[in-house]
Amino acid sequence: MRYTIESSIFDYEAGNHPLKPGSPLARFTEHVSRPDEKIDLVEAAMIIASAEYPSLNIGYYLKQLEIMGNDIRLLLADENDPYKCIQTINSYLFHTLGFKGNQTEYNDPRNSYLNDVLERRVGIPITLSLIYIEVGKQVGLPFEGIGLPGHFIVRYRQHAQHAQHTTGHWEHGAESGSKQEEDILLDPFNEGNILTLEDCTRLVSEAYGNSIPLVQAFLNPVSNRAFLSRLLNNLKANYISFEDFEQALAIEDFLAVLNPEDWEEIRDRGTIKNRLEHRWQAILDYQKYLRHTPNASDAASINSQITGILKDIAINN
Repeated sequence: MRYTIESSIFDYEAGNHPLKPGSPLARFTEHVSRPDEKIDLVEAAMIIASAEYPSLNIGYYLKQLEIMGNDIRLLLADENDPYKCIQTINSYLFHTLGFKGNQTEYNDPRNSYLNDVLERRVGIPITLSLIYIEVGKQVGLPFEGIGLPGHFIVRYRQHAQHAQHTTGHWEHGAESGSKQEEDILLDPFNEGNILTLEDCTRLVSEAYGNSIPLVQAFLNPVSNRAFLSRLLNNLKANYISFEDFEQALAIEDFLAVLNPEDWEEIRDRGTIKNRLEHRWQAILDYQKYLRHTPNASDAASINSQITGILKDIAINN
């Protein structure tokens, strides 16, 4: 049986409540309404962090990144060799400042909040990559984010105008020739180590526990929205693993704003609402998911969830 509840019962789009002017979610909504190339990843990441830290002084951390960029500019002087530039940045970030990958507490949510990473000098691949990309941008170096499955890395592009293939597997010898001269892959989680294609294959396989061939599409640069989605999904997974569903819901609201037509996010938000016993609001999310994806493989399961919630409400009222 399919239940329908009018969404007008609640003022509902971003978490069952109107956006409060000036709130982190409202500012994030405004920020990501820009064209993708106009989204400032550092600013957006700081807005996300301000939901966890209401008194966060974003300007202070932006200034810290600016100081880091100025230091690197002085250290590089007139150096043009990309490998020497990378070596200098690595020495500064990972030895002078002491940034490192958090190997022992990888799932700590603080690894995904940029202010915490700047304060504590530890992070996960995506946040360390964001810092690397940002300081590189400040000194004019063409770094971009590469979202390998399970491990985020950075690429230095020497000739960005060259077209890329978007499908197909790497063939033997693909590292040779001009491609090797164009692109340098590096891993900020492991002190900026230069990566070969074989290294990338290993990282992906290690992340998933089995051998996975490296597909060219894995090495395409991520969009700004995809970058933020990955950052937020890391946080959501962290909070769910700790059963902190209030925080998971706050992150899910950001994801729903960022990807308003990703109906699986709406479904996931309903599931979190249900765990928090926000029953009617969970039903609204589930109904919205089913309305937009009536043929989803889990449609029967979601309808069963709705039936169970309504029975629970009837029993307890």
